[in-house]
Amino acid sequence: MVKTHYQDLHLFGFCKSSSTWRVRVSLAAKGLQFEYHSIDILHGESKKEDFTNAINSMKQIPVLEFMDSHTTDGKRIRIIQSLAIIEFIEEAFSGSGNSLLPQDVVDRARVREIAGNHTNSGIQPLQNLSVMDLIDDLGNGLVEIKLGNGQRFGKYHIENGLKAIESLVYEYRKQMKDPGLFTIGASSPTLVDAFIVPQIYNAISFFVDLEDTICPTYIVEN
Repeated sequence: MVKTHYQDLHLFGFCKSSSTWRVRVSLAAKGLQFEYHSIDILHGESKKEDFTNAINSMKQIPVLEFMDSHTTDGKRIRIIQSLAIIEFIEEAFSGSGNSLLPQDVVDRARVREIAGNHTNSGIQPLQNLSVMDLIDDLGNGLVEIKLGNGQRFGKYHIENGLKAIESLVYEYRKQMKDPGLFTIGASSPTLVDAFIVPQIYNAISFFVDLEDTICPTYIVEN
C-alpha cells in the first residue's frame, strides 16, 4: 500500500446502514485498514450527547475520522456523508488498491449520475429512519398494512428509484460492445455497484417485490 500522511482511520457506522456499507466497500477496494465503531441508530445511539458533541452534531452516520501527519496541532479530522467520504478515499489514497471510478470521463459521469444523484439523493434520504419516524409521528402512527406510514413512504421511493436506475443502466449497457458483469459494463466494480448492492438490501427489508419490480435484476441474480 502506498504511504500517505492520512493515518489512523476510524469509521463510525452501523451494520444495517447502506451508507456505512458503501464506505466499507470503498475502504476494502483500497485495501485500507481502519478501526470500526458501531453506532446503533435503531436504539438512538447517534442522538446521544457523547456522539453529537464529540463526533457529529448532525446525529448521522457514517463518519470517517483520521489523523493528518502533516499537521502539528494533533487534532483529528472528521468527514461526514458517505459520498464525500468515498470521494476523499478515492483522492487521498489514489495510489492504493483499486479505484471505484472508471478511467473514461463519460463512464465516470455516468457512475456519479447513478450513485450520487439517483441513489444517494433520489432514494436514500427518503427512506432514512429520521424521515420515516417523522412521517409516523405526523400520521399518529397509523398502521394499515405490515408497514407503517413512514415505511410505506420509503418503499414507494425505493421502487420508483430502482425503476429509474434500471432504465438508465439498460440504455447505457445497450451502447457497449461488451457490457460485462458489473452495472455500467466496467471490467471491475464501480461506485454504482457500491451504492446499488446496499440499496437492494434496503429494498428487501422494505418488502419490495424484486421479481415484480423493474430493478437491477442482474445484480440480484449475481
